[in-house]
Amino acid sequence: MTWRFYRQPASMVEQDITQRDQFSNDDVSLSETIIRESVQNSLDAAFPEGEPVTVTYRWLTASDGLSADFMREITADQRPHAQSAGLDLSDVDLSDPTALVIEDYGTSGLTGKTDEKDRDHFSDFWRRHGKSHKTGTSRGRWGLGKLVYSTTSEIGVFFGATCRPNDPKTHLMGQTVLNLRTHDGNSYPPHAFFSDVTSDDPMEGLSIPIQDVDFVDRFSEEFKLQRNGAPGLSVVIPYPNRSFSIERMKGVAVANYFYPLITGQLTLEFNDAKIDSTNVRDFAEKYAKDAFNDIDPLFDFVEGAYQYDDSELLLLKESWADDKKLDENDFEQEDIDRMRAKFINGELIGLKLPLSLTRKNGEKISTSFKVFIQKPEHLNMGLDLYVRGGLTVSGERKFGSRKALGAMIAEEQEICSFLGDAENAAHTKWIGSAEKLARNYKAPAEKVKIIRYALQHLYDMLAQDMEEEDERGLARFFSMPREEGDPRKRRKTPPKPPPPPKPKVQRVALTKTDNGFRIKGPANADTSLYPCSIKVKAAYEVVRGNAFSKYDPADFSFSKRGGVLLQTKGSCQLLNDADNRFEAIATAPDFEINAFGFDQARDLKVDVRAEAIGDAADD
Repeated sequence: MTWRFYRQPASMVEQDITQRDQFSNDDVSLSETIIRESVQNSLDAAFPEGEPVTVTYRWLTASDGLSADFMREITADQRPHAQSAGLDLSDVDLSDPTALVIEDYGTSGLTGKTDEKDRDHFSDFWRRHGKSHKTGTSRGRWGLGKLVYSTTSEIGVFFGATCRPNDPKTHLMGQTVLNLRTHDGNSYPPHAFFSDVTSDDPMEGLSIPIQDVDFVDRFSEEFKLQRNGAPGLSVVIPYPNRSFSIERMKGVAVANYFYPLITGQLTLEFNDAKIDSTNVRDFAEKYAKDAFNDIDPLFDFVEGAYQYDDSELLLLKESWADDKKLDENDFEQEDIDRMRAKFINGELIGLKLPLSLTRKNGEKISTSFKVFIQKPEHLNMGLDLYVRGGLTVSGERKFGSRKALGAMIAEEQEICSFLGDAENAAHTKWIGSAEKLARNYKAPAEKVKIIRYALQHLYDMLAQDMEEEDERGLARFFSMPREEGDPRKRRKTPPKPPPPPKPKVQRVALTKTDNGFRIKGPANADTSLYPCSIKVKAAYEVVRGNAFSKYDPADFSFSKRGGVLLQTKGSCQLLNDADNRFEAIATAPDFEINAFGFDQARDLKVDVRAEAIGDAADD
């Protein structure tokens, strides 16, 4: 058992690890990714109809008995390679060791063969990169997420020990993932293992778990593993990034996994702190208040949606999706009236929306998803949730300034498989043009769009103005009798002149600047027009076609701050931003939004739409 580094064959294409920035960027932090990846994998491996999954996080130091000598021993051969790969180890204090230990329970561990490759979880976890066999309700699907374990370590190392049902052994291996490098005059590929091998021939040998039982027992004792033969996976990350803290991770965990926590599917432990359905609200108040505007109404809403009787869901016909939009034409009028009444009264509304998917081979699949909506009294800000198999897809936000709570919940295997193929690597957004979708389904983009916007369309339908003018509504109370005599001499009522056009409402003024644009309240603006919602999209002009439809994220991005910055002044607040769009609320005309950092050599096109909260947009 040792670190096994095999040289890069001269005939092979050199390939570096380029996906790390998918797990630590402006949209998602490393702290968030380590929580999401570990919880996702654990929920994937949960026993069906079993106890809630428990995931524990422990931060070990020398004061906990962590041995500096043992840490040096198991990383001695790896650290020179880490330095050759460009990692700065000067700040890693080997005399003051630290380790992050993550263990899950109520799961099956890494199942499959350990001494040969197969299509099961053990081989997927250790022996594949960028490829996975997870399907259906599985939450992690890209075969890339485990990169976060090595990325979290300041020396690029992690270890994994797994136990499986009806298997008494603990299967321990280690892995390092480093940049392609030259070390002692030789080139080495990114991956290497701390393991035993089936053969010393690098072309024939397969890395397998360490066979020395005494060493495995010592490893478990040194890192205080609490598995004791219980099925599951233990991950050990030596010298974790010092930006991590258990307190910060509590907030990240509650903000990202409050849905399975509230519904009792998940329990989390951070050192001695336990978070479950009984106290998740308290932890949200203490550690994640910035992530929630209305904790109690939101958590009540989630509990209500989870406990909603399926027999009470309003079931639509599959034809609702034919026009690619959920609208009034998909309902009976009495159902619309009943839902609007419940919506106004702050009651929870639940729908089941059937959907037909078509595989590439022409096979038709019937599946469905649920949407829930509620407008609680005294809600400060709306929030819409998108949940696939227990995983909250945090980057999907459509409500903007809409003041209600909504949830789109996918639980059936077929739709979970479809949406899983649509997710980006960090599992934060659904992408209709994803490669896996195009490979597995026919016309998937329109189906993704239908799913993503069903909740927004439901809100817009229920929240529209209920008072419609009926020009003949009082005819039986106020009428003029016909004149007697020749009908040709009856008085004719002249037609009503058309009403004068309404003056165009001016809530915003747009001006171009040297390297961007400015949006502010117009001079002498009517203060009664505020508060208002402001929606902005921008794109570089193109020679032919629509500039906005031809927008390329490589040009700029508001959300990734790719050289483009947003700055606000006065009575306004940014709500959200994504790619070439952002949304803000102005509460008074003395506001100003500056966007700058654009390419001055290119013409910029900007579209600004302002609307009173709940009204139609004004250009």
